[in-house]
Amino acid sequence: MANKKGKSNLLKTLTNIAIGGSSGTMAMFVVYPIDSLKTLIQMRSEAGQDSSLKGVLRERMRTEGLRSLYRGIVTSVYRQFVFASLRLGIYFSYSDYLKKARNKSSLSLVESGAGSMVAGAVATMTVMPIDMIYVRFQVENSLPMEQRRNYKSFSNALVRIIGEEGVSTLWRGILPAVCRGMALNLGMLVPYEACKNFFAKYMGWTRKNYMLSSIVAGASAAVCCLPFDNAKVKMQKMKPGPDGKMPYKGLLDCFMKTIRKEGVLRLWAGLLPIYMVIAPHAMLTLIINDGLRILFGLTKT
Repeated sequence: MANKKGKSNLLKTLTNIAIGGSSGTMAMFVVYPIDSLKTLIQMRSEAGQDSSLKGVLRERMRTEGLRSLYRGIVTSVYRQFVFASLRLGIYFSYSDYLKKARNKSSLSLVESGAGSMVAGAVATMTVMPIDMIYVRFQVENSLPMEQRRNYKSFSNALVRIIGEEGVSTLWRGILPAVCRGMALNLGMLVPYEACKNFFAKYMGWTRKNYMLSSIVAGASAAVCCLPFDNAKVKMQKMKPGPDGKMPYKGLLDCFMKTIRKEGVLRLWAGLLPIYMVIAPHAMLTLIINDGLRILFGLTKT
């Protein structure tokens, strides 16, 4: 009996993981070009160049065309499937377990917050090497010719980074990345679950409920994670200066130098495009995830 129960729980966990990866990857295809623009805006802000959405889009269209916004999408598929599988799969498996063990329909804010942050941290640490390569592909053509690394493929980038810079480079910027992953999951999942329960009192478990809840979750996630996202991108793409020193010593140093050089509000550089990335991505991911979980009998709401 216990053995059957253990197998059933394992199957549910694996199903949650597969559903999380599938929903996140499907949503990623829709928002990928906007995510590319967000990264370019953050880079141009750091360089003191025109970092408005209109200016960056005009420059990219003039020099390289629309197709360039899809550069690195294969790496993004790897990244998103692993990241979404773990951050959503772990969280919903944890949530399902607590609800069943305590015979209740929802988690407290503390329980939901703790689960979402742990899941975000585990997912981020696992996906860091893929994320490093993903960021470098995105920023490659915005660098001067002499600074470009000219990676040919994901595998070529992986081998060269390990050979030229050391395996630890794949986890460079891990602190801001983990903070970003925790903030993203916290800002996305906790408001979503809380809003669904709140709106259910007035409109039931309807499509309108899911839509409104996902809109709130998308806005919250964007605001929470953007400062850490900015720091992560800067630390992952940095190179030693003429003196052989890296531009940033760590997360706090990156924050302080950004504030001194660009102003405190530039910690949220790219807020509009990242909202345009995260809001629809959150909406699609959460709605697809809930739909698949209902379809496979993991939840009724």
